Amino acid sequence: MAITVISTPDTMSISYRPMVYKWSSNVSDLQYCIVEVVDNDTGLRVSAKSVQLDLGSSVNFTVNISDIIQDNIKFTPFTLGAAGAISANKDSGVFEQIGLKVYEVTKNPSTGLIVTSYDPDDNNNSSFTKFIGGAGSQSSLVNGYNWTESHFNYNSFNITDFKLTGTTKKFLSKSPLIKDIELGVNEFIGVLYHEGIASKNFKLKILTYNSSDSLLNTDFIDITSWNSSYPYIPFNTFFTLTVGTQNLINLGVSLTNVSYYTIQVINDDGDKSELRRFNIAHVCSGDVRVHWANNYGKQDSYTFKGNKIETLNHKAKTYLKAIGNTYSSEKRGSTVMQNISNTSFEIFTDSISNNEYEFLANMLINKNAFIEDSGSYYPIIIEDGSKLIRNELNVPIQFKLVYRFANDTKGIRG
Repeated sequence: MAITVISTPDTMSISYRPMVYKWSSNVSDLQYCIVEVVDNDTGLRVSAKSVQLDLGSSVNFTVNISDIIQDNIKFTPFTLGAAGAISANKDSGVFEQIGLKVYEVTKNPSTGLIVTSYDPDDNNNSSFTKFIGGAGSQSSLVNGYNWTESHFNYNSFNITDFKLTGTTKKFLSKSPLIKDIELGVNEFIGVLYHEGIASKNFKLKILTYNSSDSLLNTDFIDITSWNSSYPYIPFNTFFTLTVGTQNLINLGVSLTNVSYYTIQVINDDGDKSELRRFNIAHVCSGDVRVHWANNYGKQDSYTFKGNKIETLNHKAKTYLKAIGNTYSSEKRGSTVMQNISNTSFEIFTDSISNNEYEFLANMLINKNAFIEDSGSYYPIIIEDGSKLIRNELNVPIQFKLVYRFANDTKGIRG
């Protein structure tokens, strides 16, 4: 028995697009194959499916595993306790080092029985016919990412723009290069590195300035996990860096008398990312800070500082109940089965630029969003987002967001 690999997905694969494996088998009496998608870090099965022979072929197979990867990666926001450089995992929208175990299923010509080495009760079965990926063939391992580049701009999308292998490489965010941020809040930004070379000493460089544009301090956060390489593909290709005011304070970065600060990823070879600037803004009582999953599956944040309109919505489910002939205060014709109330909000930005509007409009794509309040997160349902132009002469632009809390408040029956 022998399986020959014909093709595998790209090493860096966006999970919502096809992630296709092709192979052929020369075994006799072949019926079909069973494949297991394996987390190569643990060696354990993530999911399994049966694969039929390609139409019109007696030897070739094709399988798309993008649905499995999509089911196993999600978005869980980081909180104020996070500091430094955070490795990616399935909770943050990344499934790295995916392998495929292939099991042939044949029919015994004498008995007519189906024969296979696949054992559904063993999630670490070593009796597979072929391991696509893993020791000896690391180039076939795949990293799946929860990116949502639109079909409209996918043709012009270039993943090398984000790989930290040159100068002015991009962060995994479409936020403006200059952004306001308040004291005591968190901010996270994603970076992508795709080389198998170790010991470049990648660092996050932080420069702090006062209101006179004078440099106060230079701080560095070491990205130590990028000092370990892996043949063909690296470990931790997808990172999150903590760059919010409270995150930096937790890391020992002083923000005393700081008016703004800049961040940039650098290394010993002169590679660097684009430069981002954060202006420290005043905290207002009506501020609403929103965190959401951006197009790259990473966490973006923004503080709405305009007006806030609060509305209480209520509904009750009732049922009719028969009333007896004799009067009783406990007997009623209509009874409330359940009371449900929810508070919805309309929040507004101050006047913003077109670039800020385009950035904020991205949260309407995934709608996986949370409100931050005193370090706690509350899931919300985004109902609507709108662009408002108040005056055609001066063209100030506002972004309006309508949301409600994801958890309803339920009352008692009555």
